[in-house]
Amino acid sequence: MTHKNYHEVSAQGPAELGHQLGKLFGGIVRGYIDDERNGDEWEAMREEADLLLAATGHHFPDYLEELDAYAAAARVSLRDLWTLIVSDELGDDDSERCTTVVTNGGRLIGHNEDWDASAADDICILKKTYAGVTTLELYYYGAPLGGSALSISSRGYVQAINSLNHSDWQAGVPKLVIGRRLSELHGARTEIDAVMSIPRSSGFAHILVDHGGMVTAVECTATRHAVAVPSLPFVHTNHMLLPDLQVLEDEHDGPSTYRRYEAACRFIKARMGQNELIAAMDDRSGGNKNSLFNANTIGRIVADLDAEIAKVWLRRESSKGWISYPIDFFSRNAGS
Repeated sequence: MTHKNYHEVSAQGPAELGHQLGKLFGGIVRGYIDDERNGDEWEAMREEADLLLAATGHHFPDYLEELDAYAAAARVSLRDLWTLIVSDELGDDDSERCTTVVTNGGRLIGHNEDWDASAADDICILKKTYAGVTTLELYYYGAPLGGSALSISSRGYVQAINSLNHSDWQAGVPKLVIGRRLSELHGARTEIDAVMSIPRSSGFAHILVDHGGMVTAVECTATRHAVAVPSLPFVHTNHMLLPDLQVLEDEHDGPSTYRRYEAACRFIKARMGQNELIAAMDDRSGGNKNSLFNANTIGRIVADLDAEIAKVWLRRESSKGWISYPIDFFSRNAGS
C-alpha cells in the first residue's frame, strides 16, 4: 500500500526530469502562481528573485535546465516559477519548522516536517531515479528542485533540513538550491566544504547521515557556516547549536524550537525500535504549538536503515496512518 499522494519518476537528464515533474505537478504550481500574482509584493519579489536566479544559473546550470523544462511542461514562465520557489526566502515568514533526531548509531532517523496546518496539501512523497541514482523524499510542490525536507539517496546519504532564523542576507544561491545539492552528496567532507564555499542568500540546518551512520551537522546563514560531527543520539530543531553561528541568530517566533528540542532530548535514547521512536515523535505534551507533534506538523518520516524501511505519515492522508516504503536502494550508489 502507498499513499494516494505518492509519485515515481525516472529520467536520465535534467530536461527530462524537469519535463516529467512539470507534467505531474504543473496544474498545482499554476494555481500557486495565480494566487501569488494577486499579492502586492509579487512584482517586487520578481525583481529580487532575478538576482538569485543569476547566481543559481552560474553555479548550477543543470538545475536551471531542469527548471526551464519544468516551466515549459507546467505552462508557466521560468521567471514566475522561480519567484514562487524563492518567495518564502524573500518574504517575511518566520514560522519555526521541523524536528530531527538520529539514534541507534546513526541507523535510525526521525523527522517531523512542520510548516503550517494549511500547507498539508502542499506536500507529497516522491521517488525519483535520476541518472541512475534513486531518491525517496518528502516533496513540496512549491519547491520543484526537491531536497527541501527529508531525502534518502542511493548514494548513501539521508538529509533532513530544518529552518533557521538568521539576521544576514545577500544576493546568492538560495537555501533551497543548496538543499537539493546536498541531497545529491557523494560522500566526502571536501565536497561539503566546496558546496559551502558557494555564495548563499540564506541558509538552513542540514543534518546529513551517511551509510556508515556518521552524522554531519551543517548550519548555514547567508555569510557563514559551521560543520560538526556530533555525538549520538542527536537532536536538532530550529535554533543554532553550533557556537560559531549563534551571533547571527535572529529573533525566534515563540519558544517552540527550544521546547521541542528539550522534549526530544528527554525522549530519545541511544537504542530505540521503530515504534518506540514513532511514539516519541508523537509527543503532544507541549500543546498545539510547542510539541514535537504539533498543529503545524504536516508530514513525518522514520527511516530505519538496518531494516531498509522508511515509515511515512502525511497529515493529508492521516486516516491511513503510517505506511512503509522500502529503501533497499540506500547506499547502492555510495561513493559514485
